[in-house]
Amino acid sequence: MRLRLPMLRRAAAVGWAAGLLGLATTALAQPAPQPRPPDIERARAEPATVRVQGDTVYYTGNLSKASSAAFDAAVAGIGRGPLTRLVISSGGGDTVEGRHIGRWVRDRALVVEVDVICFSSCADYIFPAGRARVIRADAFVGWHGNERQFDVLAARTGVSVAEQLAKVPPADVAPGARAAFVQEALASIAQTQKDEADFYVSMGLNDAFAVCAVGDVLEKRPGYTGQIGWGFSLADMARLGLHHTVYLGEGRYERDSARFRHYLVPLGADDCLGLLKRSAPPTRKDTRP
Repeated sequence: MRLRLPMLRRAAAVGWAAGLLGLATTALAQPAPQPRPPDIERARAEPATVRVQGDTVYYTGNLSKASSAAFDAAVAGIGRGPLTRLVISSGGGDTVEGRHIGRWVRDRALVVEVDVICFSSCADYIFPAGRARVIRADAFVGWHGNERQFDVLAARTGVSVAEQLAKVPPADVAPGARAAFVQEALASIAQTQKDEADFYVSMGLNDAFAVCAVGDVLEKRPGYTGQIGWGFSLADMARLGLHHTVYLGEGRYERDSARFRHYLVPLGADDCLGLLKRSAPPTRKDTRP
């Protein structure tokens, strides 16, 4: 997931961006970078490769403004009737652009079919938007947080969102600059969270599947070995509102898909919902430092 916050571009110059993004999976172990398999690397292409063939849109790459431009150009002038399916392989990216494509998929009632990977913003917004969902053999759909993660993380640690954000800049950043960063971050997050909430409401979904295990939840679970996020069985997806999902492999999705087992920690629907229920409210309201 990449947050679309205006200050991230400026923050990157002093290393703040990585810290803010790190809140998505606070305390998750980050193993040393390893060469990515070619099929996973293609799912991160910038801009994405988009083509229309028959009744199907094929999308391979990340989610970004440039990728959305390629997508919009590929589907320009095509009405609602001719297209029935989106086949996607994406490692995620910009949350706002993810919702842009997700709304397009929702409005056309397409089937979303995952080839290799649908992770982060792809899983948050495009996968749920399908009228039905197909996961190809050995592919996987994984989550590691969404826009609401800041509220959830703050609640779990007993601080305000402002206090959580204030930890992001390095210790040597001047108090005034830190305060300005937090103020702009709070304003930006408020906007993107509202847009995200409206998106889920439009589909009658609760966003629990996308946010419940942020923080150090995964690394505390037995069998954790540095996976990048969490995933659900088909039955648990249905319990969380993601109905009409099928897996094309020979066995049970969470057991048969080697990529699921490699990249994701399995999480049950009850576990997911329970994690959110157990989140304590912040000790005090957010204040602008």
